[in-house]
Amino acid sequence: MRRFLMMVMFMIMTLSMIACSSTNQAETPNVSTSPAATAIQTATAAPSPTPDAAKVSEMPTSTAAATAAVSSASAEPTPSAVATADTTKTTATPAPSAASVAATPKAETPKPAASPEASKSSNTPNPTAAPPAATQPAAEHQAEISPQGKKVLLVGRDSDPLPAEDVAIADRLKGMGFSVTHFNDRELTADATNGYDLIYISQTTNSKFLKTGFMKDVAIPTVYVKSHGMFYLGLSSQEEGSTVKKIKSVDIVDSQHQIAGGLKGTVDVYLEASDRFGVSYGVPGKEAKVIATVPGDKSKAAVYYYDKGTKADNGYEVKARVSFYYWSNGMQDNSTDAGWKLWDNLVLWTLQNG
Repeated sequence: MRRFLMMVMFMIMTLSMIACSSTNQAETPNVSTSPAATAIQTATAAPSPTPDAAKVSEMPTSTAAATAAVSSASAEPTPSAVATADTTKTTATPAPSAASVAATPKAETPKPAASPEASKSSNTPNPTAAPPAATQPAAEHQAEISPQGKKVLLVGRDSDPLPAEDVAIADRLKGMGFSVTHFNDRELTADATNGYDLIYISQTTNSKFLKTGFMKDVAIPTVYVKSHGMFYLGLSSQEEGSTVKKIKSVDIVDSQHQIAGGLKGTVDVYLEASDRFGVSYGVPGKEAKVIATVPGDKSKAAVYYYDKGTKADNGYEVKARVSFYYWSNGMQDNSTDAGWKLWDNLVLWTLQNG
């Protein structure tokens, strides 16, 4: 019986101790460093904490005390917390909890100071390539005039049949697109030229029909293959003896010009030389533009022209572009490709009437 009572008392004491232990545990919260610490450390990793957040928090007193205790217990952050803090420097700031939003007044998250260049680029639209400013041409560019359908008055010797030179030239002009009208030299007047786009004075023309100089009053682009005609206009200072025979070439003195067509230096314009023909020339004034000369003599212009509005040395003002080409009679069958190129280009250039 005595043993039984002792066992009962032992059991009662044991139960009392257990009860006391449970009571103490209930009064003191269990400090756990796992979930709570993680939560606290994660919160402190945010880049923009407010200094007074703890003071204005509406957490219960016991919770705040527990939080302070945990913070004191974990003086050194765990590796995971450090990593979290470093990560948040380069990632977006996590949204604050509902409790802190409710308890803490709104404050703008401080932003890193922008560099002057970054600030400039953020406030200024991305630069785009500005369209080039429209440039004003030095002089109005006139579209090139096509020979298609343009009317040419071909003036030459009156004969039946027509001279072979004039027939060959007419065919060449037609092949370029011109409409050609033959006109005999003895009937040529200023009025007879009305309505034409280009006048061609053939080498077969008798110079005496040009001697009066009536062509000065004609404001139509004109090609002369007759050196006397240029003299009567005052556009050359030599009337007679203006052919150099026994040569078959000319010197290109302005290879960049459209008339030259890329030809350079001394160029053969005849297939052969002879004492029966040669290269005709003029001695133009200072406002003429010379493309080719007699070889070795720059004073003798074999291909040249005057622009509209320029003046002869005698003061005569040119009313339309006037040009000169060096042919003698019968040269249609003795010309090289280079010779024809110069002829074609000169005709087209004169038509432009610059």
